Amino acid sequence: MEINTFCPECENGLFLHEMPNAGLIPCTRCSKGREALGNGGLDAQGALARCGICGCTELYRQKDFNTKLGMWIVVLIVALALIFNQYLFQILVGGAVVDGILYFALGDIVICYQCRAIYRGLPIAAKVKGFDLKIHDQYEFKNKKTEKTKEPS
Repeated sequence: MEINTFCPECENGLFLHEMPNAGLIPCTRCSKGREALGNGGLDAQGALARCGICGCTELYRQKDFNTKLGMWIVVLIVALALIFNQYLFQILVGGAVVDGILYFALGDIVICYQCRAIYRGLPIAAKVKGFDLKIHDQYEFKNKKTEKTKEPS
């Protein structure tokens, strides 16, 4: 198992290889770190049931692929298609083939809606579906509201 999260102070990546205990996950860059509730859990099949960082039970799955790299690949394919426009169809079909190969070759990861912790190397429960914007927005607006109440006036 691998858990990727970030330090809220400096946004440095924090990497764990087991469920965290309650307390602070120290940051190597700023020495502050991220607080973990430590009440994460797995179901009977070993799939993630509750986030180990924040305790949230609402999770989603996505392909384990760097989205910035994916956008650069799209830009490259479009640029090649514009430069070598006599091979437009072949370049676009080639790009679609590469996309299909990546889609089937890469595994899935589980991400927590609330704290955005990423979980790799675990089986994924059938109840964990793809990204849902409505659920995301509920947590995003709740987090923004909490941040505003913490700010001194």
